[in-house]
Amino acid sequence: MAAPEMVDDEPAAPDQVSSVRRIFLDKYRESIEKGTYDNRDLEKIKTDDELLDLYCKHIPKAKDDDVASLIHDSLKWRLEYQMNDMSDESFEEKIWEQGAIFYHNTDKDGHKVLIIRVKLHRKGDNQYLNTVKRFFAWHIEKIFRETPGEPIVMLFDMYGAGLANLDMDFIKFCINCFKYNYPCILALMLVYEMPWIFNAAWKIIKTWLSPEAVQKIKFVDKLTIQEFISRDQLMEQMGGTEKFQYSYSPPNTMFSEVENNSSTKLSPDGVASTKKVKFSENSLLLRSYSSDSFKEGSSHIAPQNRLPLALGPLDKRNNTKDNCFRSRLLQIRPAEELSFQVEDNVKEIFSTISLSNTLNNPVAYKVKTTSPEKFRVRPSGGLVMPGSPVIVFVHIQPGFENNIQSDKFLVRAMEVTDESKDVTEMWKTVQRESIMEHRLRCILNSESIRSKSTSDISSLTEKIESVQIANQRIERRIQQIMFLQVLFLLVVILAIVSDYWHSNQTPITGGHDLDQKAKYCTQ
Repeated sequence: MAAPEMVDDEPAAPDQVSSVRRIFLDKYRESIEKGTYDNRDLEKIKTDDELLDLYCKHIPKAKDDDVASLIHDSLKWRLEYQMNDMSDESFEEKIWEQGAIFYHNTDKDGHKVLIIRVKLHRKGDNQYLNTVKRFFAWHIEKIFRETPGEPIVMLFDMYGAGLANLDMDFIKFCINCFKYNYPCILALMLVYEMPWIFNAAWKIIKTWLSPEAVQKIKFVDKLTIQEFISRDQLMEQMGGTEKFQYSYSPPNTMFSEVENNSSTKLSPDGVASTKKVKFSENSLLLRSYSSDSFKEGSSHIAPQNRLPLALGPLDKRNNTKDNCFRSRLLQIRPAEELSFQVEDNVKEIFSTISLSNTLNNPVAYKVKTTSPEKFRVRPSGGLVMPGSPVIVFVHIQPGFENNIQSDKFLVRAMEVTDESKDVTEMWKTVQRESIMEHRLRCILNSESIRSKSTSDISSLTEKIESVQIANQRIERRIQQIMFLQVLFLLVVILAIVSDYWHSNQTPITGGHDLDQKAKYCTQ
């Protein structure tokens, strides 16, 4: 069968739909009896004229027999990938969170734009590649289910991509999806900032396409992409004006409120005070979630207005300048990943979340988790006062050290404008739009400190030695200063004693002279 030309601007003949249906059912009767197709797809071919019309328009100059063959190949593929049973839940959250494939905004003709960030793709084993293929197909499938035949724009963002990201098998799969499986759905394929090293690969890709399909592929940069997508619909890194950072909010994720043994209330002078209370079980709506239930956890908190005396290596790793999420209410460190370091001879594994107030008013916060039985959070809720950051310690409960990779934390915050109100009651009545929410995913770093490279250890040793030398110099200088201080003190004491002695001798001498003068005067 000739390759489809992906041309959709010539309507099918009035009787072509019936002819194609009849040819398909007759020609592939044996395949139907063997169960080669999904019965749901087969039913659509039998009853849905609009779907068959799309197949006919997809290759308008082809014979009806070729269109029937195209449908046969498409339906076989759909059964192989189980497209009718696919949903968002068919994929692990980590592939959604990666942000390598997602829809964002529209082009100048109102078509949705499917963005593929090539630099985030890595060649992997067959299982990984199969997952990525199904993930890409699912994005097209969702649009095709909602509005069959509604064109989309596929944007290959190749900025920063290298040879390690070039997967010809995956690219061929993407092209074949539009050629054979989703008729009339591709409006344009934009290739953004393609590196010159891919020129040879492009020559191979062109052989997979018909001349009509090649015309739909446009190579663009920051300037020429605006011929197809308006500036206000483009992200800043592509020369647009939109401040957009991809983030994934999983639907129906269960975040549980950790137990808190104190309720925060502001005193008239603005100082946080606490009273004993236990958060009751409740159900709240999370932003961007349809309905999420929150239940109590198992952790306890220390007083929320008390900071730890020192921060360990984890805090330095999580609180780097660039690893910070900034919002109107809080600055949260780390920004995306809550990293737990596994080290030798360490009994308790923990990480920290740093919260800094960005307002002049207090900010109330809560920390929730998807698995309250796995973590102990201190403090899990309270107030962040202006100029007084709060450090939240997250400890892994014993027995769960290697089972946290799929867990997440949710930080909720709201501004406290009325200092006379109880914060617990405010959480119950605050409007959803007034609550800031930020999610952190858990990662486990099992690399031991002892497994670090020799160069890192030697570098650290040199630094320690230099610090020791500096300390020795400081000690010597302190000893010299102390000696000078003692010497100065002795000099001062001698000066005081000498002055005292002279002051006692002067009056006596003076009296004797007066007596002598008086004696001479009487004579």
